[in-house]
Amino acid sequence: MIESVFVMILACLCFLAVFQYANLFAAKAVLSHSAARAARSRAVGFNRWMVEKSARVAAIPASGRRLTPVSAGIDPAITAALNPNRAGDLWELALRSSTRSPGTQLEVARIPDYMDSNNAPTAANLLDYELWDALSVDIDEPLDLDGTTPGTLRVTVRQRHPLLLASAPLAEGELRDAQGEDVALEGFFSIESHYPLYLEDMNW
Repeated sequence: MIESVFVMILACLCFLAVFQYANLFAAKAVLSHSAARAARSRAVGFNRWMVEKSARVAAIPASGRRLTPVSAGIDPAITAALNPNRAGDLWELALRSSTRSPGTQLEVARIPDYMDSNNAPTAANLLDYELWDALSVDIDEPLDLDGTTPGTLRVTVRQRHPLLLASAPLAEGELRDAQGEDVALEGFFSIESHYPLYLEDMNW
């Protein structure tokens, strides 16, 4: 019995370590996608504010809880399925339903308005997430673009991502909350920048 307890503790620690690593790995993949969307926006000539908005929207899955709008309510179908007398109703509903949740519908409806916003305060009143303030977008593009030869554009998206468990104590076999500890994640993407060629007056 004592041996089983020690094995279970060790197994739980290993599981939580793998879970935290998987969470960070998924966040890094989202940031790489965010960098690709931002690079695409810049490559066709959008300004830096538009590039930043593109990066933020693409990073929504790794941006924590939604701050604005606060709540979209609960789907009545989900409420009806939460019947303690019928186990598995919610799972069956998820399998046979293709409808989006109210929160997803609200996000999809507000993203176009967010992308159309002119400044940060207006954008924050439309849509905001917990980790958007911890996200930064760096654009590295050549300065000698003359409109005839596309240059290589590189966009790097960085984000401070909170940890679920403190990494150092976890490595030593101790389970402890992270208590504000975070880690810097980074995603990047390179693409040919064509917008100077598009905007160049070629006497056509």
